[in-house]
Amino acid sequence: MSDDSKISTTVTRILEMSRQDPGRLKDLENFRRSVVVLFTDIQGSTAYYEKFGDLAGLAMVHQCNSLLEGVVAKRGGRVIKNIGDAIMATFDSCEQCVRTAIEMQQQLKGLNASKKPDDYTRVRVGAHYGPGIVKSNDVFGDVVNVASRVQSLALPEQILISDSLFKEVAGCGFDTALLGRFQLKGKTEEREIYEVRWNRNLPPSRPNLGHTVIASPTAQTQEFRLQHVTQTGKVDAEHHLFGEGLTIGRNDGDLKFPNDASMSSPHAHIYVHNGQPMVEDLGSQLGIFIRLKGVFTLEDRDIIIIGGQLFRFESKPEIMAAAAAMAVTVPSVTLTLREDAARFVRINSDAADDQNIFPINKEEIRFGRTVGDYTFPSDRFMSRTHARVYFRGEDCFVEDLSSLNGTFAKVRGKSPIPVGTSLRVGKEIFVVV
Repeated sequence: MSDDSKISTTVTRILEMSRQDPGRLKDLENFRRSVVVLFTDIQGSTAYYEKFGDLAGLAMVHQCNSLLEGVVAKRGGRVIKNIGDAIMATFDSCEQCVRTAIEMQQQLKGLNASKKPDDYTRVRVGAHYGPGIVKSNDVFGDVVNVASRVQSLALPEQILISDSLFKEVAGCGFDTALLGRFQLKGKTEEREIYEVRWNRNLPPSRPNLGHTVIASPTAQTQEFRLQHVTQTGKVDAEHHLFGEGLTIGRNDGDLKFPNDASMSSPHAHIYVHNGQPMVEDLGSQLGIFIRLKGVFTLEDRDIIIIGGQLFRFESKPEIMAAAAAMAVTVPSVTLTLREDAARFVRINSDAADDQNIFPINKEEIRFGRTVGDYTFPSDRFMSRTHARVYFRGEDCFVEDLSSLNGTFAKVRGKSPIPVGTSLRVGKEIFVVV
């Protein structure tokens, strides 16, 4: 019997015994060690499917991931699983993990050389070094959670690494740059995130600031303006953001919209803090929504708009914790317990439930008008394939799939505003530039 088979059998026995004696779960600590976890994700694959057809889309994803998996194997890593368009891999060597990420991007650059720019295959890469429970066929623990969050910050063709991984490779000669200090959603501590610059010909990258940034080294010196955008997409007013910022309301505030019956008075406060544009809900009745730019980490009771559908995300932390303790995937625990760890509840505009439940019972679920696990054929605001919701470790993420009308998240109290994205205040649309 191979060492991996022995480990797998032993872990299985521990899990079986844990059902009778939870104290045995601590035996899993024998499998805890430091490891590097790397995630990749293909950007724009849904648009590729729609442009070239399903067969061509499948071929593109297969070609891309086969190339990436070959680089992982060459550098001594191990592909743990494919999740939709994504790859999860592990390495014992921090240096080889970073060299793998660089070679991945270089190989894709060669693959794209013969394509038109609109048809390029672009991948986001993120990696983290830390302790995890390493089984023969999977890795569990916080190392996976942080790695997935680091990857969710990356832009297409970008490589991001955590501060712990950066410290391990600081003397290896890589071209790195501090991207900023980030509050990874769901984590209490702040982390410094670094970019590994593999191609000097690429323009300087701005971090994907979707609801996570604390401070960026370059943001402190930037100036920001708030644009009001009409329903036709025309900018009809622009205001500088400085000092105490601007308040927005129906009858009260710096910017007033007396004809917008859905707006409270006051409704929102928009300002800049530590070089980052922020929005604060001033107790409005209907809330403030930010159009998602990149990947958004879902938390229990988050409100999301997908197309014309309004959903409340609900999760059960005890099931998530059980998956972590038993070192198994969240979907496998839900299958055993016959109980969903996460779901969407469709709600009406007045926040009342309409009794429609949409379980998140697989590692990836897609929403769309005609294509997806959950479809809404009569929703004229929903794109053919609109958004995906997926598990990485103990976290659940939502990502807009380049839909026409976007996916929105409701602000809880205060939130960073990703530069260049839309903000709904009542029926009014604003953009920070």
